[in-house]
Amino acid sequence: MAQVKGGELIFVQGSNPPSLDGMSTSSQASRNINMNIYETLYGFSEDIKPIPILAEGVEISDDGLTYVFTLRQGVMFHNGDEMNSADVKASLERYRIVGATKNLLAPVKDIEITGDYEVTFHMEEATPTFLEAFSSPRAPAVIIPEEDGDAEAGKNSFVGTGPYKFVEYVPDSHVTIERFEDYSADTRSDGIDGFGGHKTAWLDKVTFRIIPEPGAQVAALEAGEVHILEQIPMPAARRLEDDPDIKLYENLRWAFTTFIFNLNVPPSDNVKFREAVQVALNMEAIMAISSEGLYTLNHRWQYEDTAYDPGQIGAEYYNQADAERAKALLDEAGYNGEEFVILTDPNIPQHGRAAVVIAEQLNAIGINAVINQVDWPTALNIRMQDEGWNGWTLQMGIEPYLGPVGLIATLASPARPHFVVPDAGLDALYQELIKGATVEERLETFKKIQAHLYEIFAIIKVGDSGLMHAARSNVKGFIPFRFPRVYDVWLEG
Repeated sequence: MAQVKGGELIFVQGSNPPSLDGMSTSSQASRNINMNIYETLYGFSEDIKPIPILAEGVEISDDGLTYVFTLRQGVMFHNGDEMNSADVKASLERYRIVGATKNLLAPVKDIEITGDYEVTFHMEEATPTFLEAFSSPRAPAVIIPEEDGDAEAGKNSFVGTGPYKFVEYVPDSHVTIERFEDYSADTRSDGIDGFGGHKTAWLDKVTFRIIPEPGAQVAALEAGEVHILEQIPMPAARRLEDDPDIKLYENLRWAFTTFIFNLNVPPSDNVKFREAVQVALNMEAIMAISSEGLYTLNHRWQYEDTAYDPGQIGAEYYNQADAERAKALLDEAGYNGEEFVILTDPNIPQHGRAAVVIAEQLNAIGINAVINQVDWPTALNIRMQDEGWNGWTLQMGIEPYLGPVGLIATLASPARPHFVVPDAGLDALYQELIKGATVEERLETFKKIQAHLYEIFAIIKVGDSGLMHAARSNVKGFIPFRFPRVYDVWLEG
């Protein structure tokens, strides 16, 4: 294809990025922008395997206690300085303090500068899954200039090594980035590969415009005022699928739709009650409505046909819609009509739609289900409390993508953010998982984790939901991924 250099692309998302400090936030709204500005030593390839990005590679000692990272030379920061080992050490020491997933560096005892372009990690103990965790984009361990190493969270200079550099942020309006002319492309690849590979900034400028209302987003796209929508509602997508000026992109396996119990209060503190909810739910109805039709039924806590697919374990509990069995379990639980409060929000549309269908289905079997819909920040605050809610609808996006370690880390102590109450069995299995020497060993442990989750019924897997992007037809080179890679994208005509 004949790429075209120049022009400004306008990408639309629904909410403000809470921070443009690449390491201090796990927000998708921030990651959309930040991963075009910053880079990491290692990141995931297209097939979710760790690959070097700013590193030339890593040498791991036989005992797993030493990781020697060699850095690429000639990599420039947006401020004109060349990246070296002092920048890397300062970045990662800052990440230990402000990183939103700073526990990913917990296995590292210390970081030593062993050359101008070499850093050595000394590990607390052998952790075979460390490189997978270190490659996580959830709140990535981005590399920034040494002088930003002491900056408080959100107060760095927004300088990275990526193909685009920060220009301005006007909250509730836009974020602008522009091509970094001195970008050091990774010539080891022919093209982009996941978060790494050979990146080329064809566009002069990219503006991330904030438009909260989906209808207004679609109208702007149809009018040609913007180029790409992060998410188009499925009804609008179906209406526009034959429009020659619009191109639709399915981003499947985008998130797990889940329903999380509060095990601290009745009636959700009773395992038989939770089992009753599990077998009562018609997952197909919930997914069809909440995702507006872009979904896959899947009981697994990993995506099907991936390296950690646990198979059919727990399938007998999934999508049962068995009212009689559920009522018998409620009797066994001694349920007596207590209120069951479902916490949800309208900011992520799938949350609110799923809550409505779940409540209807639970009311039909005699559970006194009520919905408490609040805005997203309030929902996050309430779900951290021991009381005031019983169930919570949540799209888990980045965690399933990270694989079993990244997913279960959010459920197991000490990182558990009130997803599940302390469970010794799950915690022990998580420790076994991260110490598994091979993928095969870790898969066997994950099968045990899957079985355990279908024993405690602390979190319900509803299904896999996708995301539909939409773009003007003159946008070329766009490939759906975990964030909008606006490099290797150009405008035609």
